[in-house]
Amino acid sequence: MLASSRDSVLSTRVGIPLRVSVVLAAAALALTGCGVTSGGQNADTATAQVLSVDGVESGGVYADSVWAGLVQKHSAGVSVTLDPDVEPTPEFFDSLVALAWSVDDHEPGELTVFIRTDPSVDARVLAEGAGWSPPRYGFDEVGGIIFVDEVEERFGPWPGEPPAAPTDALILPDADG
Repeated sequence: MLASSRDSVLSTRVGIPLRVSVVLAAAALALTGCGVTSGGQNADTATAQVLSVDGVESGGVYADSVWAGLVQKHSAGVSVTLDPDVEPTPEFFDSLVALAWSVDDHEPGELTVFIRTDPSVDARVLAEGAGWSPPRYGFDEVGGIIFVDEVEERFGPWPGEPPAAPTDALILPDADG
């Protein structure tokens, strides 16, 4: 009898702090944005999706974290190289932004899109044609940063729903030509 009452007191003493610790840990995760997310997809699934588009030669979607001093910075992005003579449209650029926004590894503070073509097409023109406001610096003829605030305004909270593959957003060379 003595052992069981001692076990009961001990389990109560350990149980309350343990429950409080679990609740505090869950609250900390929710406040830091590290909790469970709904929607989205992982970077590997998004990469497979972009590589399945006819006219895409190579590429990938990534989610990355780096430490800058004591601050951890998260980014997500997509980079594609198109087959020769394939011409991207503003709709294709827009779909790449949506694809990067759907990656649910961690909420990005920065989003990037890069498109390489032969012959060269100015990604800034594509971005502006799709309604984006690329920055003067940090964006060149192959791509760059897209402001997260703009992305959230257009596609909703992170992570966005995985977009449909942009099957009609590339102009393929004429097979007869």
